[in-house]
Amino acid sequence: MSGAALDDFIAKYLPTAQHMQISVEHYDGSSLRLHAPLAPSINDKLTAFGGSIYVVAVMACWGMVYMRCVDYGLDPDIVVAEASIEYLKPVTGDIVASSLVSDEKNWENFFHRFEERGKAKIDLSSEIIVNGEVAVRFKGLYAIIGVK
Repeated sequence: MSGAALDDFIAKYLPTAQHMQISVEHYDGSSLRLHAPLAPSINDKLTAFGGSIYVVAVMACWGMVYMRCVDYGLDPDIVVAEASIEYLKPVTGDIVASSLVSDEKNWENFFHRFEERGKAKIDLSSEIIVNGEVAVRFKGLYAIIGVK
């Protein structure tokens, strides 16, 4: 499996993500890891800007929904319905956010609901690790509201 579809989507539709140079570092169907270099997002403390951290964390989960939908054969219209983030430690280098693995049953239920109703929601989380410790925790509720 490849994250090329998400890289292509970013290149075509998401200028903020392009400016931040967000790219897929790894995708295996169970999790997604995104990478953004520090330089476009550095702040006055020489750490990653909180807003940039948020973008990469939210995109790790959004991208996971996107990629799972692409793998399922859908061109999805996805929105973030709810989101929360905890900034636990400064991000002192490149921003690398990984979606946390969701039980496969959650994905099955998600696609079943979509097939029944034409829309569905799923809760996902991501983390940013710095020096082996969780620096950021993100949780979001993602909705597929149709297909393009």
